[in-house]
Amino acid sequence: MLRTIIIALLALVCIVSCKKKEQEEDIIVEKVIEKPQEGPESMPEDKQTGSVSWISNSEYSYAITRKADKELPIVKNHDKEYYDNSVDVVITRADGSKFFEKKFSKTNFAPALPKEFKENGVLLGISFEKAEGNYLMFVVSVGSPDETNEEFYYARLKISNLAVTSAEKITNLAN
Repeated sequence: MLRTIIIALLALVCIVSCKKKEQEEDIIVEKVIEKPQEGPESMPEDKQTGSVSWISNSEYSYAITRKADKELPIVKNHDKEYYDNSVDVVITRADGSKFFEKKFSKTNFAPALPKEFKENGVLLGISFEKAEGNYLMFVVSVGSPDETNEEFYYARLKISNLAVTSAEKITNLAN
């Protein structure tokens, strides 16, 4: 009889523990609400350095620093506001003396830019391209600061051996 009671209790425990438990069908997901923009956004600061053999095979070093410039007009691009950037270009001779130093903004390249990029683009950056004859050449990019958007336009900055600058349109980066 004790044996029968134990078997009955074990069977009861098995039946109760094997019972399918009801689970709630509600899935709770946190709703992400995009906050409205609080003031203009800015791109992170960027710095490039390098060196090049140029006039009479002399070594020249360059430092190019991009940073948001709050003194420039705010740019509206795809319904967002951004601080435009300025870019400092410093070129030094092998002996450490400065050959060239200037702060550039988008307006320095206005003659080489389409209207849309003058109005709605920011100065994305300046990169060394090549040394050719009496010129150091740099590629200038102006466009949307939004990383998901690939709208940009290239121009060329030329710095002569007399430290005179000029800007021109680039029709083909290979040239």
